[in-house]
Amino acid sequence: MKSKYYLMGGFWVSLYTFLVITPLIILILGPKSPGRAPLQNLAVGLAFVGLAIMALQFALTARIKSLNEPFGSDIVYYFHRQIGIAAFLMIFAHPILLFFFYPGYISYLNIFTAPLRAKAGVLALLLLIGVVGLSEYRSKLKIPYWFWKLWHGIVLTLTVGLAILHIYLNGNYVNLPWKEQLWISYLVIWVILLVYTRIIYPIQLIRHPFHVVEVKPERANCTTLHMQPEKGRGFNFHPGQFAWITTWRTPFSDTEHPFSLASSAEHPEQIEMTIKALGKFTSTVKEIQPGQKVYVDGAYGSFSCDRYPEAKALILIAGGIGITPLMSTLRTLADRKDGRPLMLFYANRDWETVTFREEFDQLQKRLNLKVIHILEKPPVGWRGETGFLTAEILNRHLDRGWKELNPQIFVCGPKPMMDVVEKQLTQIGFSQSKVHSERFAL
Repeated sequence: MKSKYYLMGGFWVSLYTFLVITPLIILILGPKSPGRAPLQNLAVGLAFVGLAIMALQFALTARIKSLNEPFGSDIVYYFHRQIGIAAFLMIFAHPILLFFFYPGYISYLNIFTAPLRAKAGVLALLLLIGVVGLSEYRSKLKIPYWFWKLWHGIVLTLTVGLAILHIYLNGNYVNLPWKEQLWISYLVIWVILLVYTRIIYPIQLIRHPFHVVEVKPERANCTTLHMQPEKGRGFNFHPGQFAWITTWRTPFSDTEHPFSLASSAEHPEQIEMTIKALGKFTSTVKEIQPGQKVYVDGAYGSFSCDRYPEAKALILIAGGIGITPLMSTLRTLADRKDGRPLMLFYANRDWETVTFREEFDQLQKRLNLKVIHILEKPPVGWRGETGFLTAEILNRHLDRGWKELNPQIFVCGPKPMMDVVEKQLTQIGFSQSKVHSERFAL
């Protein structure tokens, strides 16, 4: 399985790199403009690479399953953000270099007197500054995600379109048929990605809706949604993966929310999501009624034991609602009659907030599983672990035998907890390459 992911990952990295650097061919091949200095070529080259990256940003967020599978959605989204910043800096360097070495270009900033090609470039740059600025400060400005996502796509579309118009009107980079065809190809790829993400994919989701079978209250102010596809068997998934759900509206509304799948991967005919009331949307989940139509887009993510079938043992570490992907893991392994040693550390505030508490007893009968509860505020007479999950607690239960098994370790919970636990695991002798984390903040 690892070789499959390596091949897929290598293919996508190679294709992405090729598409990003191909515009540089325009500068390297073909007739050169007379009198063009090397620094001017550098400025243009940076802009070309930055523009190619911006155009490909649609591909990174298109939820192409074969693209997400080898890396994981969190890595793809993280890369989308970081490469977007890099592209912005490259594009921003384009006018700065030109202004510094060729001061006469500064006059092009006057949009009233500048030629149309300069107006298109200046407007594209201003829109790009707005896109990046709002992306970085959306949370601080308290802009709703759906509103930001909608205008993020619209403004980025206008930015790329104006940038390509700027290139076309300059003429130097479309003065040969193959150069013109190259930029047309990029424009076609960009339009296809845009149409796919905004029109075709939402239509596909609408054609395959789910309906809610049961709405079940859980401990710790959580609610489990049991859902079945209205057509077919839904979708196959690996334990630990997540999906996007849209309720009360259609996928065209951009109001989907990502949640881990909590059910067994051996039963894709009915999927479950357990959602904790932590915000505006999650607080309304309990109001969903059986029979209601919902749209589920999945499955995504690389946080799965199925990626490591050679593992001789598994250690699962959860905090609060971070238990959901690990419950999918345990339920799946139980249905598969998996006999490997399993250890679950589950940290909670108190005994009454331990979600799925009663089910752990049944799972320990079906699996070679030991569950260690850690409570911040234990009840009177509690004999288990207390406080926060520490290296001492981990060491107390993970003896030398566990370390010799070289287990794969899966951690999911609040970010501060995961940051601490990841360091603690390496401190007590576990390889960092064996530790896998699921972070809910895409």
